[in-house]
Amino acid sequence: MIEIIGEEGTEEYDAAVAISDALAKLWPGLRESPSELEHVKIAPNAKLAGYKVSDVDIVVAGVFAKPRYFVPRKALHDQDGKRLGSVKVKVENLVVAVEVKGHDAGGINVAGDEVTVRYPEGWKSATGQNIDQVHALAKYFEHQHLSTWVYRCVALQGIPALPISNGKSVPEAGAVAFGFSGSDFLTAVTGVNGVRKFGRDFVLSSIPMTKARKVLEASIFRAIVPSKLDRAKMDRIAARRSEAKDLAELLGQHMVRLKGHGGTGKTIMLLQAAHEAFVGHGRRCIVLTYNVALAADITRLLALLRIPGASDGGGVEVKTVMSFVYTWLNRLGLEEEEAEDDFDAYVGKCATALEWIDMGTVSASDISKAKDAEQSLLDFDVVLVDEGQDWPQAEADLLTRLYDPSTILVADGLDQLVRGERTNWHSAAGGKENVSEKSLARCLRMKRNLGVFANAMAENAGLNWSIEPSDEAAGGKVLVSYEPYTSLGPTRQALLVEAQTTGNSLVDFLHCVPASEVVGSQNGPRSNLANQFELEGLATWDAVNRAARKDFPRSLETARIVQYESCRGLEGWVTVLDGLDEFWHRKFDASLRQDTSSYGFLDPNERASRVAWQWVMIALTRPIDTLVITLRDPQSEVAKVIEAVAKSHGDFVQRID
Repeated sequence: MIEIIGEEGTEEYDAAVAISDALAKLWPGLRESPSELEHVKIAPNAKLAGYKVSDVDIVVAGVFAKPRYFVPRKALHDQDGKRLGSVKVKVENLVVAVEVKGHDAGGINVAGDEVTVRYPEGWKSATGQNIDQVHALAKYFEHQHLSTWVYRCVALQGIPALPISNGKSVPEAGAVAFGFSGSDFLTAVTGVNGVRKFGRDFVLSSIPMTKARKVLEASIFRAIVPSKLDRAKMDRIAARRSEAKDLAELLGQHMVRLKGHGGTGKTIMLLQAAHEAFVGHGRRCIVLTYNVALAADITRLLALLRIPGASDGGGVEVKTVMSFVYTWLNRLGLEEEEAEDDFDAYVGKCATALEWIDMGTVSASDISKAKDAEQSLLDFDVVLVDEGQDWPQAEADLLTRLYDPSTILVADGLDQLVRGERTNWHSAAGGKENVSEKSLARCLRMKRNLGVFANAMAENAGLNWSIEPSDEAAGGKVLVSYEPYTSLGPTRQALLVEAQTTGNSLVDFLHCVPASEVVGSQNGPRSNLANQFELEGLATWDAVNRAARKDFPRSLETARIVQYESCRGLEGWVTVLDGLDEFWHRKFDASLRQDTSSYGFLDPNERASRVAWQWVMIALTRPIDTLVITLRDPQSEVAKVIEAVAKSHGDFVQRID
């Protein structure tokens, strides 16, 4: 059986069809063979989230329980580098990352075993891009608890044959030309790393056969289908609104700062600006956020919109800011890549890099050379910063040394400080006169009642916080219970049925849980809610687990679960805040434990309460239609405030049990 998972109409999809046809011709009967006997999955335009490479042109995976062989078209080597003559290779299973290039002969150069291709700005290594894809894909499978050897291949679809040197096609391995056969493809795949001998057979294998089937079950081989909520967001992003056009025009002239409370549409407008910069101007954009779950969510949206990562023709890349900065620290010679330092150590390294640049130890030429050497990782025309109010100052200042401040757009959440002091982007840009500001006040996410509820909660909590409730989307309701959400089976079923009648899906639900609802498992942290959903036969994207958080849900029938700290920027048609008072107390206690000597005469309890409520307001602005809040203690501070709000808004705040 052969499956192609993806949408038609792209160069990558055409190449995927060519691979399918080549393997089917090599092995007659493969297409009709039962999947339990042999199964090949081919995923063009595969998206990864949270890895150095976000786009893999084609991923090929196959498992063969019946003997399948091929005869190499040229000499191979074994695992010890010994040259093999005419042999027959048994294929047990394989995982391949394929890079697709459509350049003609004049745009391709081969030197040794490296393929480079020409772009307007110069020659770039297709082989290097392919190797980066291999590393990202191997890391992805590692996070699925699958130690997988990923092979590579460059498909040169714009030339009829590989170049010939001294009577031999070059490179010796690692590439195929248009019209390739199944043997050509597998020869290129095995030629890079050689084959191993097991018993009498030379064998091509990526993973032990006992685990090979699990590779085919990985989420990367599931088609991403948009929900109703996805389509609404896609329409908003792709609408090319005048505001997005204006922002895209400003980039390159001034730093742009979007200001607004939660729910006012900062992240969507940021993505609208990125979309316009790509579609209207062909710019290479990068979106930076410290929220891993949000990075995955944005990557999912870009996949649905079929927007590529920052490729040679422009695109939008999404990275966590720490991962991105660590890549820079590595290129500047300050730190090993992918370090897992604590936050304070990371900030210190940002400050050191900033000092190196300001003292001239790292020059503008060094920065430019790093971008030229790592164009896919570091060279961007537009930098879009999410939740910019919470960046350490050294981190923000470093970004403006690495990129022209006029190419940076910052989404700045008012009163959403959770990491420290407010970032001064004016000073980072060299002065307020270099920054264009746009304030967002109207609530764009939540239906009107939910905006009214958020305002009332902030007022009763003593916060100087307000948004302008929507005048376009009426309705919205709040459900409150003193039972854990896992115990509200009938309510959960009724909410799902209600959502489905309006065209929404389970993936449109967002469930936020406190740390007390996270337990250990064989594969790392897991939420009690995910365990309950699993017992009920529901799939989950349980992002309390970091490995899960780096990917994104690919099915409409998947429940999204995050810890409260990861909910910023996310939204749900139905948003569940489970154990909200527990979360409040956790943030209150954490604030009390901090050194308060720098806060003067401000009462520590008052400050801790304010910090906890600021976190709660972030969570309260995640819903679109329905907000479900569960509480553990009727005497908690959160419960008292909610009860006070419910008295004056009983028309849409309801108690459930």
